[in-house]
Order: sequence, then structure tokens, then C-alpha cells
Amino acid sequence: MASRQEIVIHPESWEKHRYTFSDAAVKEGKKIIAISGVTSEDEAGHTMYPGDIEAQCRFIYQRIEGMLKAAGATFDDVIKTTDYVTPEGFKDYGKTTKVRREFFKGRYPAATGIIVNRLIHDDWLIEIDAIAVV
Repeated sequence: MASRQEIVIHPESWEKHRYTFSDAAVKEGKKIIAISGVTSEDEAGHTMYPGDIEAQCRFIYQRIEGMLKAAGATFDDVIKTTDYVTPEGFKDYGKTTKVRREFFKGRYPAATGIIVNRLIHDDWLIEIDAIAVV
């Protein structure tokens, strides 16, 4: 049986990926899109909106939207998200519901929220991964 090729997706603005994971991966012939944890880090490696979980969440969902579009999907195709939230971010975590409403427009996927001790960079308050089915 021939193996299926994996299609790797990176935002157009990222010329060279710095880490050992794909932003999203799609197995050719499959209809599942797995998006790795997305943070509020910009293309230059700077944290956007330190201290503001709502703005970080919005930035993350904008990045996810670009990855979904590149894979031929939309937020309507997302079936699961996982939020990794630091204790500092958890103080204002409720503000992220407003952002989810902006992007999911009432068609909400399954979701899990996990409080973690910290993320890789101290300025990150939240990291989100997603699974979509097209």
C-alpha cells in the first residue's frame, strides 16, 4: 500500500519555519486538519499584546483563520480546540469567549481549557490548537 503524502502548511509570511513542528498538517486524501498550538508570536518572533489575553486570543484566531484558509477550510470546519492558559492569563480568561464568538459565529466546536504552569515564553498567556474536518 502506498503511503499518503503529508502537506505541511505555514503562514505565507513565514519564509523559514524555526521550530520542529508544522503549523498545520493535512494527510493527502484525508479531510482532517490538525493545527499545532498557536501563540501570539509574530513572524519575527516577538510576542504580540503581552499581558492582554483577549488580544492574544484574537491574534491567535486570526493566524488559525489563515491556516484554515490555506488548507481550504473555515472555522465552520473546526470540530475541536484546546486552550492552554497560564495562571496569569486565567484571571481574564472569560474575555476569550467574546473572541470565540467573533470567529465561530454560534457554531462552536468541542473545546477543552487547561491551566498550565507556564508556556514557552513568559509573555504568552494562551496557546490554542485546533482540529478541523473538511
